[in-house]
Amino acid sequence: MRVRVLKLAVLLFPVLTACTRPEALFNEQNARAHVNMLAGTIGSRPVGTPANARAREYLIEQLRLFGFDVRVQESDARRAEAGLTARVSNIIAVRGGARDDAVGLLSHYDSVPDAPGAADDAFGVAVSLEAARVLAARAERNWSLMVLVTDGEEAGLMGAAALVTDREVVRRLKAYINVEAQGSAGDAHLFETGPENGWLLRPWARVAPHPRGDSYALSIYRQLPSDTDFSVLKRHDIPGLNFALIGDSYAYHTARDTPERLSSRSLRDTGENVVAIVAGLDGTDITQRSPDTPSFFDINTTTAVTYGPTVFWSIAVAALVLGVIGWVRVSSAAIGMGGVGRWLLTMMWTIVGAALVVGSMIAATWLLRVAREVYHPWYARPNGLLALLVAVGATVGWSVVRVGQWLPARAHGLRHPVVTWSAALPLWVLLASLAVWLVPGAAHLWTLPLLCAGLLLSLAPPGSDSGIRIVSILVLAVAGTMWLPDTVDLFHFAVAIFGRQPIVTPVYIYAVIMAAAAMMLVPPLVAVTGRTQPLLRPSLMTAVLLLAVAVSAGYAYIAPAYTFDEPLRRHMRAIQPASAGTAIWEVAGIEPGLDLEEGAPHGWSPASGPLPESIPLSPLPHPFVFRTVGPPLGPAPVTITGFAVRPLGEGMELELTVVPREPGLRVLFVLPAGLTPARASLPGVLRAGRWTATYAAVPAEGVAFRASFGKGTEETLLKTEVMVRSAGFPGGIGWQRMPSWTPHQRVVWTASAGWLLRPGADAIAPVQPLR
Repeated sequence: MRVRVLKLAVLLFPVLTACTRPEALFNEQNARAHVNMLAGTIGSRPVGTPANARAREYLIEQLRLFGFDVRVQESDARRAEAGLTARVSNIIAVRGGARDDAVGLLSHYDSVPDAPGAADDAFGVAVSLEAARVLAARAERNWSLMVLVTDGEEAGLMGAAALVTDREVVRRLKAYINVEAQGSAGDAHLFETGPENGWLLRPWARVAPHPRGDSYALSIYRQLPSDTDFSVLKRHDIPGLNFALIGDSYAYHTARDTPERLSSRSLRDTGENVVAIVAGLDGTDITQRSPDTPSFFDINTTTAVTYGPTVFWSIAVAALVLGVIGWVRVSSAAIGMGGVGRWLLTMMWTIVGAALVVGSMIAATWLLRVAREVYHPWYARPNGLLALLVAVGATVGWSVVRVGQWLPARAHGLRHPVVTWSAALPLWVLLASLAVWLVPGAAHLWTLPLLCAGLLLSLAPPGSDSGIRIVSILVLAVAGTMWLPDTVDLFHFAVAIFGRQPIVTPVYIYAVIMAAAAMMLVPPLVAVTGRTQPLLRPSLMTAVLLLAVAVSAGYAYIAPAYTFDEPLRRHMRAIQPASAGTAIWEVAGIEPGLDLEEGAPHGWSPASGPLPESIPLSPLPHPFVFRTVGPPLGPAPVTITGFAVRPLGEGMELELTVVPREPGLRVLFVLPAGLTPARASLPGVLRAGRWTATYAAVPAEGVAFRASFGKGTEETLLKTEVMVRSAGFPGGIGWQRMPSWTPHQRVVWTASAGWLLRPGADAIAPVQPLR
């Protein structure tokens, strides 16, 4: 009877707790409605387009309904270091509190031209809007609340560049949360904080109901060719927390980034975290500033840990000291079991085995690539490669053990958990030392397991088999918690992100990720499961491992490389030189072949060199680029309303005005090679060897470019060029305006059309005034 009652209680417990759990204030359905409006009804909304304006009107209306005072910051934002200017319209909404200083919710409402932008960043906007509704409804607030929805993030962080010039924002904003996405599912990772100001992390660690984040992620993020608005605000010493989705990142910046793909759990959990963090900040002095750079990590998205430099160095020193002490104890015990010679032989055999395991995983990845018709056969189904690498690594490791049995009895390796730790601890000490020195934000991944292992192995009797195994179980629990979830997430994220870089992914990348985790997970696992006596039927283990290799290899071989949901990325551009009756067409990607449909231009061939010198664009960086001369694009979608070169004091002045005939254009003012202006109305930089000023989202009234030069430049200035760039192609079909001959079932495209104009070709050189 008691057993039945216990079973009934276990079954009813989730139901009873669900009934007593208060309803979350953050409403997922409301957030989903915002995503559907922005990325579904409105769709792709690049800066400067009618869709962008429609999204802005919708957001303003919603924020005013929530009781915010809303204004629009219209600005010609500039980033001199990028030679970039853009007309942006930022939304600044404020809800007053008891104090004038404010906590901000930051996101961006524009998207890239080739994506509806459900995840990037309708997700962030929806979370901010619904969190703003919840927080604005609270009767008492210590700090004011700002909702900052920027424009032009996808055009080069231009909205943020304008935002930091707004006096009210700079004066009142003391802390903020930025919500971004490179994926459509999973948890929104906290991957960047700062600058410094460790106090800002405490509310996240203390009150966020679903914390997910790790300070090591910043080391990875810095290596990626991506950026967020957070980077601009960070340079202005405004402390914040930067969150991003990274799961299912195949759709990032593609036509597949649709509302139905965005995870409901991601919306809900991120929204609840944001509301809780802002509420937690209401009891914190957000005006404080501190120089500490904290370490942080979560434990299975249930709780989070953060600590500053003092604790960091205490853990690091204790881990290294105890690690050395523990190694001396276990090594002494291991040597006592079999002598120095057998101990050294065991260490050498372990090193050889580890090298063979890593080499076998690299070889398995290479063989999979060679056996398939594509360079990235694991892209759509990375779990096949993951299983194959685990199976191959385990099989080769087991084979090394079996081969060791053929050696003379005196040369057999020692069998005891203490021997495993004798080999592992010096490696852990080395890795922890390097991490503390080179990547302190990631050091806890090594120092905490080392601290646990060093402390327990320093206390446990080294000759006790059961005692060392119990210690190993505890260390495995710590190392597994620190490494296993992040390794799985990192592996899948790496597959997706390398698949969208313009390179053929090196075959060693995934073996390195697996090896890094294995160095921390395999030693305690072997110490727990290893036997002091040989197996009675080792052939059975061999058969099981070989079967695992065969099954995983078969799955990896037959799995599709690209699918509709995990498509191949390709880029297409066409450039029409001035006064030309044809255009240069290019298709680029990370896989060979074109696979274009009927109606495509003929004569494609691998691009054997850069574009003609007359075209001021860099070559596409992809490993496979095909080029042909095809039909012209037609008239440029701009009008040159003014071009003049005239004397100015002791030099010359160039004035050039461009008026667009369609929205969202990007115009580049390209000076002749070797010419740099003394002053210019727009910032510029050297690109492809020529000084270039870029204006994104040219407004309807047009843009005027003025620059001054020294004497003797009159004739050269007549060679100034204007490059006009547009997303999509004239006469293209669909919202992307793609040619009808582009396949879309397993391919997604980014596309651009360009016109090269020489407005000074027919101009008359100015005559110097008589003296």
